[in-house]
Amino acid sequence: MKSVLFDLDGTLADTSVDMCNALNTILKNRGLKTVDCQNLKYHISRGAIGIIKYASEINGRSIDSSMMRSEFLEEYSKNCFIETRLVEGMDELLKSLEDKGCKWGIVTNKHFKYVNKIVSGLKISERMSCLVTANMVNDPKPAPDSLIHAMCLLDEVPKNVIYVGDDERDILAGKAAGVETVAADFGFIENTSEINGWNADNIIMKPSELKAMI
Repeated sequence: MKSVLFDLDGTLADTSVDMCNALNTILKNRGLKTVDCQNLKYHISRGAIGIIKYASEINGRSIDSSMMRSEFLEEYSKNCFIETRLVEGMDELLKSLEDKGCKWGIVTNKHFKYVNKIVSGLKISERMSCLVTANMVNDPKPAPDSLIHAMCLLDEVPKNVIYVGDDERDILAGKAAGVETVAADFGFIENTSEINGWNADNIIMKPSELKAMI
């Protein structure tokens, strides 16, 4: 029996609309061009810095990244669970894992203050066995620290753990931690052909495909 750990943004939940709306609110307040929410998805895995960089590209000029980042994070903190939902098919997968007695949890580079609101809103706080956020370790992904910490919380060994993520850093972290890696091709990935170069142990097109691996 294996424990399953999930990345959050794009893998377990679609957080893109709330992040996009927060960014566009700040851009409008500054009289800048807003961004397309679908296109923003592909920059979310790079965090707030990547998001602000994308906004700069759309506006054709450099934006004060430190101030903009602060304003964006403040706005997102107030509205991080408005449109956020579990990825389609994810709730069924989680129920299947629970029915099999599998433990599952979240390992993300997002800060706890946002993640806590999201998991509470999704009503999964009591269902998951562990939660590790970026501020809980010295070196977040692609370093293995957060996954190692999660395994300590689960009292689990690497060979019995699967980590599912939609970014190459998820796979790098998983391999460094010695767990089985699964690339989520349904996540925030713009060019799905690149996923083959990540060297994940498995690639899934939808959450239900993970059931066969358990």
